[in-house]
Amino acid sequence: YHFDMRKHLVEYDDVVNKHRELIYDERRKILSGADLKTNILAMVREEIKKTVGAHFIGYEPDITGLMMDINGIFPLPREINADTLAKMKPNQIENKLIEVAEALYEAREKELGAENMRILERLVMLRIMDNLWIEHLTMMEHMRLEAGWQTLKQVRAVDAYKNEGYKQFQLLLSTIQHDVAHAIYHVGIVKKEAPPPAPSPMAKAAIPRSGTRQPIKASRKVGRNEPCPCGSGKKYKHCCGR
Repeated sequence: YHFDMRKHLVEYDDVVNKHRELIYDERRKILSGADLKTNILAMVREEIKKTVGAHFIGYEPDITGLMMDINGIFPLPREINADTLAKMKPNQIENKLIEVAEALYEAREKELGAENMRILERLVMLRIMDNLWIEHLTMMEHMRLEAGWQTLKQVRAVDAYKNEGYKQFQLLLSTIQHDVAHAIYHVGIVKKEAPPPAPSPMAKAAIPRSGTRQPIKASRKVGRNEPCPCGSGKKYKHCCGR
């Protein structure tokens, strides 16, 4: 009985471990300086294609809704308006929007500088991936608790968990692509100067050239026979403790 329980626990853990290996492998690539520009532009192109396809279902395309959704990815220039898009076919709209998106990306990189753009790409990818990974783990744990109910459908709980876990991981990848494409054109970098270092608490009191010395207040209780914290070399009772 205990062996069977452990076996099931291992099977459950293997699902999340596989997801973890894939996500952590992507994180290592990001931190090691992988070419994120190519990947992000590919994500933007896929999001544009999905968005255009979603608004050209049926006989009457939703041009207004398409423009609103595309503006969520990148700001449309004035020459791309409803009248212009209404005269184009879906594949022509895709190609035109992808062309504009790539041109805006190059202009943004030129404005920020190549080095800053690489930093921005890493920050966006890591922030989105990490936040969604935490949500994914929470959802997988919830699905693990719910998997036992699948036995009522004559389905092994572990098998149901694996199937739903696969769908959930595909949703995670799709959401990462969506969020990256919708964020990369709308974020920037603000560099702040480091604050000046705080003075050391062990700094010695300055002694004027005249030989006079200002007594200092000890930050802790000092024994009367202990060395004075001002650094004079005298006992506390003969120095600042008088």
